[in-house]
Amino acid sequence: MTKEQQALCLDNVRLVSHCAKKYLRSGVPWEELCASGNLGLAQAAATFSSGINPCFATYAGKCIDNEIFKLLRQHKKHWKVESLDLPNADGLRLHDKLPDDTDMEGTVERRLLAVDAFALIRALPEKRRTIWELRYGLTGEPPMKQKEIARRMGCSRARISWVLKDTPYVKKRGFE
Repeated sequence: MTKEQQALCLDNVRLVSHCAKKYLRSGVPWEELCASGNLGLAQAAATFSSGINPCFATYAGKCIDNEIFKLLRQHKKHWKVESLDLPNADGLRLHDKLPDDTDMEGTVERRLLAVDAFALIRALPEKRRTIWELRYGLTGEPPMKQKEIARRMGCSRARISWVLKDTPYVKKRGFE
């Protein structure tokens, strides 16, 4: 390396840490990022031509980024995907480490309300029960639109809407 190239490298050492800072969250240690960036800086100094690129810092930044990208690609090949079921060195599985965000009380309460709602729907007169079952797909069929239910039942869509809104058994228990 010539004295001119060494001078270019020494003047632009801070550029390496500036470029490496962008990749801190990649999981690659800081020292490796800087070492790879320094290699890119040395290559930039060796191949720089002022006739082609007027600014060394711009050219060097690209060379440093390219070397860091090369390092990241090498690390990516060696990443290990941890299975949810295989225990690690601690004897814990990955799903044991993940937070449990389930709302047990809310789930139980929703299930109890659903059971009450089904009981109330079963207690409705046959036509009203059929409308509710068709609208919300309670018999295993996909839910139907009010217009489709009206065609099937031989009445208007407004009547279907009224039945769904004005079911006294459901209103009484707060299932509107």
